[in-house]
Amino acid sequence: MNRIFTLVSLAVLSAATLMAQNECDGVRYRTQNLFPDVTVTSAVTYGSNAALGGGNATLRLDVYEPTGDTETTRPVVVVAFGGSFISGSRGDVASICRIFAKLGYVAIAPDYRVGFFLPNQITTTLAVFRGAHDMKAVVRFLRKSVAESGNPYGIDPDRIIVGGVSAGAIAAIHAAYLDKLEEMPAYMVNDTAGLGGVEGNSGSLGYSSRPLAVMSFSGTIGDTSWIEQSDLPIVSIHEDGDETVPYGTQEINAIGIATGLIASGSRDIHVRADNLGIDNCLLTYPNVVNHVGYLASGFDPVALEFVTRFCADMVCGGESICASNFVGVEEVAAQRDPLNLYPNPTTGNLQFTASAQGTVEVIDMTGRMLISRQVTAGRQQLDVQGLPCGAYVLRLIGQDVTTVRFVKE
Repeated sequence: MNRIFTLVSLAVLSAATLMAQNECDGVRYRTQNLFPDVTVTSAVTYGSNAALGGGNATLRLDVYEPTGDTETTRPVVVVAFGGSFISGSRGDVASICRIFAKLGYVAIAPDYRVGFFLPNQITTTLAVFRGAHDMKAVVRFLRKSVAESGNPYGIDPDRIIVGGVSAGAIAAIHAAYLDKLEEMPAYMVNDTAGLGGVEGNSGSLGYSSRPLAVMSFSGTIGDTSWIEQSDLPIVSIHEDGDETVPYGTQEINAIGIATGLIASGSRDIHVRADNLGIDNCLLTYPNVVNHVGYLASGFDPVALEFVTRFCADMVCGGESICASNFVGVEEVAAQRDPLNLYPNPTTGNLQFTASAQGTVEVIDMTGRMLISRQVTAGRQQLDVQGLPCGAYVLRLIGQDVTTVRFVKE
């Protein structure tokens, strides 16, 4: 079962086993400011659809790429802005997109349709649908650009993570999980055909809109039952006292107006994912009533490390460390041990073999990194006598990333 972390219990999360791709070397996608500069292509038209106030809305996006990068099949992170589906613009997430581009991603900041509406059950649901449909169109457009336009942005169409802030996160979540007509709310059934069903009519129809994973900064979902077994992995960050977007399940207020809609925030999304065995990570800021306060004065370093490690694990084919089960002594002993770690269990010192120079880290069950030190190739000894009794992960970061579970008695 996956784990839920609070700020007080989290320092750094580790990567999991990396897939054999040239760029998945444990450095790219994990090192802040790996690329010093970013190249931005602005106002790329990706679609159009009916505007909230009538007429047609042209939908555009900005593309952020690491300057001087030689990779030509890079993963993509889509980041949608917040604003209660009433206001906001793609420029609002420029700083987040630059962070991801400097890590080695292609980052996308899209428009989606916003505008003033009097919040109630139907109008608020329509706003969410517009955002989700436009997010799906972004994913389809990116795949179309590879298939029909010669891949101008140098992306891997199979590695697209969708996400956003607040309303943008809500749009991304619904784009990912509201994927069947039978999941449409009963009060919207008569309007479904005109909206374009679950895919919408915002452009590039005929291409898949299914992303690789979801990234949510304080988002919600209309019904957790829309998340089904074998659905997409998700990472979320949320304050548990959020007074704008609920952390749990409760009625939604838009610009201070009750809508009659009940929605489930990050806590219950991740409980659902846990129950279904879906890879997921949740970072909770306890006893905080702010809304996306972790982004207010620049990206909080703990939140940034949390989400970028998850995304790196996803695009490099691994399982996130926060989703790994910790196991008992008997199960540990039965696992293949690539580091030849012994004794396990231990009361004091651990012996292991490092195949190359690197960094060894010890992580506890809450995700805290308790020990970190440099090692050289060859047989090593690590003193863990001061650790409390329990299960831990030893991670060796070198040419590859290797993890082994051990027990301190």
